[in-house]
Amino acid sequence: MNFYQKKKWLSSGLLLACAVALSCTITITDKNESQNTKAKQSPVAGKAGVVASLEAAESASIEQAMSANLQVEKTETVVVAAKTEAKTPVKATKKLSKTEKQWQNKVMAVVEESLSIREDHTTDSQIVGKMYPTSVAKVVKKGKVWTKITSGSVEGYVKNEYLVFGTDAYKHAKKVCKTYATVQVNGLRVRNEASEDASILTTATEGKKLEIDAEAKKEKGWAAVKVGDGSGYVKAEYVEVAMETTKAVSIEEELAAQKAKEEAEAAKAAQEAQQAAQAAAETTPQPTQNEATPATVDDETLLAAIIMCEAGNEPYTGQVAVGAVVCNRVRSGSYPNTISGVIYQRCQFSPAGNGRLANTLASGNINSSCRQAAAEALAGSDPTGGAHSFHRANGDAGLVIGNHVFF
Repeated sequence: MNFYQKKKWLSSGLLLACAVALSCTITITDKNESQNTKAKQSPVAGKAGVVASLEAAESASIEQAMSANLQVEKTETVVVAAKTEAKTPVKATKKLSKTEKQWQNKVMAVVEESLSIREDHTTDSQIVGKMYPTSVAKVVKKGKVWTKITSGSVEGYVKNEYLVFGTDAYKHAKKVCKTYATVQVNGLRVRNEASEDASILTTATEGKKLEIDAEAKKEKGWAAVKVGDGSGYVKAEYVEVAMETTKAVSIEEELAAQKAKEEAEAAKAAQEAQQAAQAAAETTPQPTQNEATPATVDDETLLAAIIMCEAGNEPYTGQVAVGAVVCNRVRSGSYPNTISGVIYQRCQFSPAGNGRLANTLASGNINSSCRQAAAEALAGSDPTGGAHSFHRANGDAGLVIGNHVFF
């Protein structure tokens, strides 16, 4: 208690004590005159009684004043606290949108490629499926470390550290998933601005999906969509806008999808090869039909044998082409004029010089396609267009058939 407070309490106490003392004096006088007479006969005793009464009254007054002051202080403290609490702002709870409410029991995986869904809540448990960056799942039971989810045909456990839940999942979906405006009418006009007077960029048929351009300026009553490298606008009343999410995939579904992908790639490669062969055939000179080359049975066998040695593993057209080269030389006048003369001419056909041709003739191991190719070449068929030579294809100019170039 400071000096001024004490002085204030003492002053209040003295005033109260004086009032009490006067009251006590009057009371003593009225009630007992004999006692007052005795007091007059003994002045010291009377003074002592008054002084004692004053001191007692002063003490009581001080205590009452202090008590009253304490009550005031307590009241002021309560009032101040109430004012302080009243000034503290109450944090308002954000109201969820209709879409956000629908996402409260959903979850997404924050991964670059995929997240394994396991049969049980351990890392050693069997993998039953996978969630991908755009996959959305429903929460069956959320735990401290693992959460049980269901998505598509898959139900299992995923680790919480890779997941986002509820509103956070919805925000993540808007980042990783594309949003499309599905056209509800035929011939919907896509304009370069959000105005019915704007020029038409293109039109869209019913059911067509137009990707929403999230970066374009938003206009009331219109949906901004991507058009080529730019953007355009369609009337919002004629489209249905929705975010495109996916579901988890089971291991069986993933294997089936992988197999289908491989088959599709193989079919595409076969189609491309067929188209390339067709294009090559269109640019390849049509087989020339020459006059038949005179030959004995032995000549035909000899020609089939050299075809077997030179082009036994080549396509049939390539086999006929080798036989045609021999026949073209016979007819040219620049080479020997017989089948055997052309084949055995020095340094012309390597199988004739290294013994392979002799071995083939001795074994009789000549397949039917080579025999047929020899007969066709002798009959005048020439897919080379009159070539007199050939060798392994190495980039040299000429007509390439199989692994040979003819010139």
